[in-house]
Amino acid sequence: MEQLENFLTQTREQTPRLLEHGFNVIAAFVILILAWVVARILRRKIRKPTFGPDNLDATLRPVIASAVFYVIIAMAIYAFLSKLGVPATSLLAVFGAAGLAIGLALKDTLSNIASGVMLLVLRPLSIGEYVDTSSYAGSVKEIGLFATTLINGEGMYVYVPNSEVWRNRLENYSRHSERKFIESIGVGYESDLQKVKQLLLGVMQATPDMMDTPSPPECYVTSFGESAIIVSCRCWLPADQWMLRTSNLRIAIKEALDKEAITIPYPQRVVTTKAG
Repeated sequence: MEQLENFLTQTREQTPRLLEHGFNVIAAFVILILAWVVARILRRKIRKPTFGPDNLDATLRPVIASAVFYVIIAMAIYAFLSKLGVPATSLLAVFGAAGLAIGLALKDTLSNIASGVMLLVLRPLSIGEYVDTSSYAGSVKEIGLFATTLINGEGMYVYVPNSEVWRNRLENYSRHSERKFIESIGVGYESDLQKVKQLLLGVMQATPDMMDTPSPPECYVTSFGESAIIVSCRCWLPADQWMLRTSNLRIAIKEALDKEAITIPYPQRVVTTKAG
């Protein structure tokens, strides 16, 4: 009987402390869950063009959204552990050690973040521009903290690590309003090269939207091949609808050469066999 009374007495004494710990645990999980929900909502809203000032660059929105998300989550984890009674000094030590360990383990990921910052600061590419890296080509959909998203010619999403974009060669096809068309054509050795040159110059000059600046159309004999003389056609065209413009120009060149009976020979090989 005495033991039961002691147990009840201890229970009454410990009940406030147990309730306090229970409320702290519940509050800690509520903080964590609410922070997760708020962080996801804010990240989604910041990505939308209607959020924030109208002059906020579309290239920066994904990065700002990701940064806000991770900052809220980090603060929530700190509040979660503090609510569970972990001392602040211990938390700082744990976060410091964890940061060092994560930095060593995820050095490639940190390299992607650093490369993403350089891409955002120096701006070699922006949202909507068509770029070509050493391995991938497509229109820029998003520049994130870790990867750059491209949409290739087939409409497929391609995720390229930021470090790969920053480290390798990058060609941006959208930064200029004009591009230079360069096409090498092989004509037969029997061809009148002066006639061929004037014919090709005439075709380029008659092309709609052909530009005289930065330089007028050019035509050069560049080399003597095994089966043909190589002639290079060069002219400036507007950069928009590039595939359509260059395709129409190639068709016009082929039709002009056929009309003048100028052959475009293909490689031929003569094989001689010896009897016996």
